[in-house]
Amino acid sequence: MSIVTSAARTTALGNQINNPLVAWDNLAATALVFSDGDLPDGSASNAITGTTYDYWLPNVTGSSVYLQARFPTAIRLSFAAIAAHNLGTLGASIALEYYSLDTFTFVDSGAGVVTPTDDSPIAFRVATDGPTSADWRLNITGLTASDPLYIGVAFFGNDLVIPQRLYQGFTPVIVPTEVKLQSNVSVGGNLLGSSVIAEGSTLSLGIDHLTPAFIRGALFKSFMTAFNRGGGFFVAWRPSDYAQDIHYAWRDGAVIRPTNSGPRDFMSFGIAARVYSE
Repeated sequence: MSIVTSAARTTALGNQINNPLVAWDNLAATALVFSDGDLPDGSASNAITGTTYDYWLPNVTGSSVYLQARFPTAIRLSFAAIAAHNLGTLGASIALEYYSLDTFTFVDSGAGVVTPTDDSPIAFRVATDGPTSADWRLNITGLTASDPLYIGVAFFGNDLVIPQRLYQGFTPVIVPTEVKLQSNVSVGGNLLGSSVIAEGSTLSLGIDHLTPAFIRGALFKSFMTAFNRGGGFFVAWRPSDYAQDIHYAWRDGAVIRPTNSGPRDFMSFGIAARVYSE
């Protein structure tokens, strides 16, 4: 499972538990981001740039490491995630934790510990009315000294729930959806062999029957701006039923341009994005 949702958030979401989500505004950009030790050129701050080519490379000397965001003031988070990592390969586990002034220790956010079986994105959804803290961290355990752990994207922020469920028309990224081949064929028309030149994935989704108040609201306008400018974001089309379909993506096509979709004053929008894949 790539998305874990705390019990409190599950209750709060109610029948919107399977509504699509997007998360784009990494609040860690306003925080001091650090760890308990980094390798050269592997600063913890690399993980919050939104790019996937530069990595946090912790100096693993024991069985655990952490990536911590210290904010100027205490805040609530509803969503945290990582992408471009190798926790599954290493057999490590990860949890979202916050520093509690009640116990003066880091405690679990309520979403629990995840031990991934692969290196796909991992996301935590926690209560929007949960604890406030100036210190949040991703705590990684189950390591062995000198493990070559890396994380390219670490996100601390909030997710926006789209108030309309997506039932059809979405093509899930199960295996790479874009594969460029060079094939060799004999004069007689026989396949002599093929080589993969490049591969990756894209996704597109369209959602209808949204109110103008939502589309014109501050949160969705913020997402539109970030998407149109090519910023990275996390997206899931049906988070509970298909928790594995959480992706880190960025624009790959036209800008978001909502349209009026009928006489009942609803609006529609669509996105086309490139998906990060190992």
